Amino acid sequence: MTTTSNPLFANIRVVELASMILAPSAAVILADYGAEVIKIEPPKTGDLNRHWHKINGLPISDMAYGFQVDNRNKKSVVLDLKTPAAYEALCKIIREADVLITNYRLKALDKLKLDYETIHALNPRIIYALATGFGEKGDEAHKPGYDTVSYWSRSGIEHQIFPYEGWLAQFPYGSGDHPSGMALFGSIMTGLFQREKTGQGCKVSTSLLANGAWSNAVMLQAQLAGAEFREKRPRDNAYNFISLHYPTSDNRLLKMSMVNTQKNWRPFCDAIDRNDLPEDPRFCDNEARVANMPTLIKELTETIQRQPIAHWTQRLDVADVPHTVVSNYEEAANDRQKEANDIIVPLDHPEHGAMRTVNSPFQVSGAEKLPAKAAPKLGEHTEEVLMGFGYSSEEIAALSEEN
Repeated sequence: MTTTSNPLFANIRVVELASMILAPSAAVILADYGAEVIKIEPPKTGDLNRHWHKINGLPISDMAYGFQVDNRNKKSVVLDLKTPAAYEALCKIIREADVLITNYRLKALDKLKLDYETIHALNPRIIYALATGFGEKGDEAHKPGYDTVSYWSRSGIEHQIFPYEGWLAQFPYGSGDHPSGMALFGSIMTGLFQREKTGQGCKVSTSLLANGAWSNAVMLQAQLAGAEFREKRPRDNAYNFISLHYPTSDNRLLKMSMVNTQKNWRPFCDAIDRNDLPEDPRFCDNEARVANMPTLIKELTETIQRQPIAHWTQRLDVADVPHTVVSNYEEAANDRQKEANDIIVPLDHPEHGAMRTVNSPFQVSGAEKLPAKAAPKLGEHTEEVLMGFGYSSEEIAALSEEN
């Protein structure tokens, strides 16, 4: 990636009052395109995500990899917002900001005088972006929420994919937060667009609960439409062969997504050297395949298990049948297609050296992103930022003593 002398969001100042993933992941996209993102962190601990990679069960590393991916290109300022002087310093920053992003719980925002009404009075042009677990209304508005419960479980997604045999593992860390962060980013951009039209700031918001529902909207709409849901079945008696995992001779899993069976059925059978199947009255058309699905699954499983994954991916590539190998993390991180599309990009880290990181997931023609930098150390930019707002070294030192 190359640097541009005039980043797309070069004149946008963002205040981030957030922790963990959802809200910081929205802010990092703004930072990628050149916004000045000032991350306000509490003293000593900072954002919890600085340490969350150490929890039992996650990959072991000295690097705070979870914090890195959502906090590159930001500035870290330490302020103890429970003290009047630190709160006043924050207010000075907010008065000159374009966006405030927070996922603090609603009661904490009220207690710290960081609610929308207070912030709007300080800066009527600010876009106040709020992310919550369960929304701002209702009996559960004040509950703590993380993607594991608010997004995956409450959306019905977890129920949908819960294996017939029983649960084996949890969803990957942050995998509901990041798509929810994209919704928060979209709401911020919509708010900025509205400000261009009206000259006034506004409040925008989203929740893990809403994003989980949107992710699973098709199945929820089925329920809302009164559709009849089918019972769960084990793999050998699945309703359809088109999206199952098929073991290969080298103990890999082949995954297909043969949505258009009318088009793909015969090319698929030819690719796996089973051109007898389209002629078999048990499998010749969709109605017959449905009636004989367990037998078909058994035939396909036994056939695919005779060859290694490379054999099948090559044959299915030629046949133009949608498929993939189920990647492990080493393969997923070193995917040449990701590299070709700047999904994985270089990162020159001052402590960990030359490495790579995951890019934010879209491009804008004519607007280059900033090169990825190391996430800031806790309080790394406190003096720089506060001096920019008129504080002297002595005043900053006094603030630090209060912290």
